[in-house]
Amino acid sequence: MTTVVRNIRMASKESLCVTQKVALIRAIEKGEKKSDVGKRFGFSPSTVATIWKNKDKILHAETEGSSCKKIRKPKFEDLDQAMLTWFHKQRCNNVPISGPVLKTKAEHFAQQLGIIDFKASEGWLGKFKQRHNITYGKISGEALNVDLNVTNSWLINVWPKLNEKYTPDNIFNADETGIFYKMTPDKTLKFKGEKCVGGKLSKERITAFVAANMSGTEKRKIMVIGKSKNPRCFKNIKRLPVTYKANKSAWMTSILFEEEIRKWDAELKGRKVLLLVDNCPAHPNLSNLTNIEMIFFPANTTSILQPMDQSVIKSLKGHYRKKILMEIIESDGNASINMLDAVNFLSKAWEEVTAETIRHSFRHAGLRSFANAEEEIEQFENEDDTLSEWIAQFNTPHTFTPEDLQNYVEIDENLVTTISLTDEEILNAVTKGEEEQKEDEEEAQPDDN
Repeated sequence: MTTVVRNIRMASKESLCVTQKVALIRAIEKGEKKSDVGKRFGFSPSTVATIWKNKDKILHAETEGSSCKKIRKPKFEDLDQAMLTWFHKQRCNNVPISGPVLKTKAEHFAQQLGIIDFKASEGWLGKFKQRHNITYGKISGEALNVDLNVTNSWLINVWPKLNEKYTPDNIFNADETGIFYKMTPDKTLKFKGEKCVGGKLSKERITAFVAANMSGTEKRKIMVIGKSKNPRCFKNIKRLPVTYKANKSAWMTSILFEEEIRKWDAELKGRKVLLLVDNCPAHPNLSNLTNIEMIFFPANTTSILQPMDQSVIKSLKGHYRKKILMEIIESDGNASINMLDAVNFLSKAWEEVTAETIRHSFRHAGLRSFANAEEEIEQFENEDDTLSEWIAQFNTPHTFTPEDLQNYVEIDENLVTTISLTDEEILNAVTKGEEEQKEDEEEAQPDDN
């Protein structure tokens, strides 16, 4: 067992703020074992026992308004983003990381970025860890692969207690997916294996953040993350059908995630919902949420437990690509997809993802059983024809082989929103974006509300 840095909020008794302690108390009150809560939060048994013993005082302190201090933005944002990306890469590879290693890497990156007045002090390290909910804990190499025992244990011991508190209308799952938004079937070959970090192809990818409830009756407006803050095609557009954000890498970040979830929390106005998300650096453990109870899936189980990954995102992309194909057909092969087209197509494609598909995905993840499951499965299986079957109904001179269309469907299914990069790629991702953004930017950004 090795001491490493993990992306969950773990701290000593002295450094725990009230909101952190309240989150632990609430977890125990919901029925989780103290030992399980301690492991999940990274607290020692003695720390958990002390917090639980003093729960009345802590909860009273919360009502009096005590909380954590506001976290300031970093002085060197490029360096901060590079370090977070590098840390996530090491975390995904289960590489042990200590404080001195983080500081050494930060000074190396600062030198490469041309930052001359930076010192990786203990103060910098503490603020970096606080900003991104990182601290010291222990991790075993046995958790690298999907552990069916952990998955089954969570479904049997944790999920029922959460599930009984909410109706299907109030249980949501949210996830990100990467999309080659300009992709046409005849250009799939050059994209195979593409990481999309810097360079020409990276400008053709976006990240979409989707969320829907278990009953399939409610889908939250899609968030689209691009590279350009103000694409030229957005000029004079007062309102977008999506929430549009941008950063140099077109990735979800912890800042964007927190902004979106807190906005959602405020919009609920007293309605209580459960939000299931995967545990990654872009998804910090948020305190002081009023209406959203946010629960993280156990590590390395999301490929099984995450409903959006089952069929929902696949359906979204299928509908999106049909719209691009229709554009190709109607323009006699001269279609040129810009960012405005992409957000409009995505919004319409999201509307076309059916309640049956969403319910099937929650059921397939083991989160819900339905009395009429066989009927719903049949509806789901008959819902979407393949792209080959769909395009065959049109009298078009454009011929795409079944292989072309299959590659088209699958080309970005593994295009993750935070990826394992070399140091050079990490630095390129945080420095090249400004130059690329200038090509497309205008002064005003439309209202997406």
